[in-house]
Amino acid sequence: MVNNVFGSQANLSTMLAQSVNNANQTSATPSLHSSGDLQAINDLQTNAPKITDELLSQLNDETIYETIYETIYETISSNQKVGDILQQQLTSLFIITSTPSTLNYKLSDEELALRTVISSQHEGLLKNENSTQLIERLNTSVKNIHGAYANTSDILSSLGQLGHEQKTFLASSQQRVERTLNPYMESANRSKYEDDDNYLFELSVKTKEGDVINITFNSSQGFDEKTGEAVDGFGISYEVEGDLSEAEHAALTQVMTGVGEMADEFFKVSENSFNPIIVPNQTDMSLDFLAGFNSEQLAGFNVSFSTTQNDALDTGENTLDLSYSIDEATNQQALVFKSESGKNEIDFVLDMSTIGSKDTQQMQQYLASLDQSLEDSRVNSTEDSKDSAFGRKGDETMQQGFALFKGAFTSMSSAAERYSNIESLADKQFNDGRAMVADLVDNMIANDPRYQGLGNKAPNTLGAGVSKLADFDATFSYALDGGDYQPKSTIELSQATEQTQLGDLSGLTQSKNVSSHFDYQYSRPDYYDKEESYNVGTAVKNKELVGLDQSHEVDVDTKMYAFNPQTNQYELQMAMQEQTISKSDIRLIDDIWLEENENSYNMNKKERVESDEKQDDFKTTSSHSHNKLVTLIGDLDKLAENKDVRREYLTNLSQVNFFMDKK
Repeated sequence: MVNNVFGSQANLSTMLAQSVNNANQTSATPSLHSSGDLQAINDLQTNAPKITDELLSQLNDETIYETIYETIYETISSNQKVGDILQQQLTSLFIITSTPSTLNYKLSDEELALRTVISSQHEGLLKNENSTQLIERLNTSVKNIHGAYANTSDILSSLGQLGHEQKTFLASSQQRVERTLNPYMESANRSKYEDDDNYLFELSVKTKEGDVINITFNSSQGFDEKTGEAVDGFGISYEVEGDLSEAEHAALTQVMTGVGEMADEFFKVSENSFNPIIVPNQTDMSLDFLAGFNSEQLAGFNVSFSTTQNDALDTGENTLDLSYSIDEATNQQALVFKSESGKNEIDFVLDMSTIGSKDTQQMQQYLASLDQSLEDSRVNSTEDSKDSAFGRKGDETMQQGFALFKGAFTSMSSAAERYSNIESLADKQFNDGRAMVADLVDNMIANDPRYQGLGNKAPNTLGAGVSKLADFDATFSYALDGGDYQPKSTIELSQATEQTQLGDLSGLTQSKNVSSHFDYQYSRPDYYDKEESYNVGTAVKNKELVGLDQSHEVDVDTKMYAFNPQTNQYELQMAMQEQTISKSDIRLIDDIWLEENENSYNMNKKERVESDEKQDDFKTTSSHSHNKLVTLIGDLDKLAENKDVRREYLTNLSQVNFFMDKK
């Protein structure tokens, strides 16, 4: 419903009682009339305020009264003169200091009224006012136009010249003005109220038995033509396909509580969002409730939030979509999150096993690795390491979404630990076997004085050793759409574990990977890529660690460009490729320690050099290093002196090497 500002006689009467003299407007005299008309209007503009403010208080003076009466009577002796007074009142509403000259063309009352509205809106736009302020200006302009008619009537009535003919003239003029302004008012109110305040909340939950619960809530704000007021409308539906048990109902309540708290934060901030670069604030939003998700009763849920706001900056629609599910057949849990608001887009996906144990140290290591990867991407997005390509507000938005992503990661890991306690015996054995190997590896790395391990040319942000956490694959991305400027950052983190057994040897392999990527999505060619991986393999015999292989690799690839206005192209400024590899292979058989360590480093860098002689002159820098060390510690005399002992040692060593290579 759209408000018809002129449709209510009660409202109209109220507005007519208001004087334009109370409005803080600046008068101006437009040069739109003939010289005679200009003189008449100038006289009226000079005399009318004096009549209304000073001379009317002096009407008891008969001489002055007769002089004024004769002057005004001559002015209003015809509809033309009434029109002149009205035009003077409408002209006084202009808030711009000048208008274009239109020769001898005299503006109609409708044109003057419309110009009053447009001039006020124009001033508001120049001041960068938002839609609410512009609507207030519009309503003020309409009230002032009504006030102009009221002032004209007051002047005529005070002089005893408001007869039937004059009333008819004013009523007819006002009706024409109303018809002219109605479409403008309708369009503005429709834009403000019908597109500005729409909220949608949808939640669908599926139980393990296959029952589906759908909950929908929507609200919108409109404008009532009859009352002339903003009205709120809302609808809510609750549908259940199937019969819910008491346990299912309790599990549903837990999900609804967590989702409801998210909705509170989403809609609370969206209501006050007038900046297209600010997404609904996710700082206080939490996915902690996932840690307590009841997988015995529920299979998953989908939730969607959206708001549509149409303000002066045209932020469009703010949306948040979240999906979480558990698949018993594959022992996997999955979460998909997507948020779009204005220029911002946040996406993250988490696929995680439901089999895992608690590992506080490894979790802290992963979170620190994620933070470092995001910082690498942010810092290396521009030449100036102090600023990122996303700007201050973009950085804040990215950090908010990243905090939510990390919260989901820790919550799902906690859920996996809890799920493992209620899973099958085979799953528990898998978990227990990995925990035993992890403890053996940690003991060797931390406590064996013979251990040399990996080189430290590049820090291992993923942490050495075997993680007890549930395996996972996680991706986070943030993109800022600035039209021709579209920076995007993507962070990926994963862990994969496999257990194997061959004869009396058992063991596992585990891969940990993290990567950060930054680019401008076709808007310019710069990019930054960093990939880090840590791989560990083990061999266990009679609950003793007999083989431990580790490798750590860091690869960096980046290019930076600068725009050359003379060629209208982006030109390469710097390119660098850097690789660091560190390996450690350990065999511990018959208390003989055999360790092979290998480290290598390669770097190639090209930088543009400013030169008047050459258009493309680059400085090239390269660096390379490689070292390998084999360490043998133990009672070597027994191998040299006893062929049977030597043969048994070599046989066992061969079996362990074969097992490690086979994995």
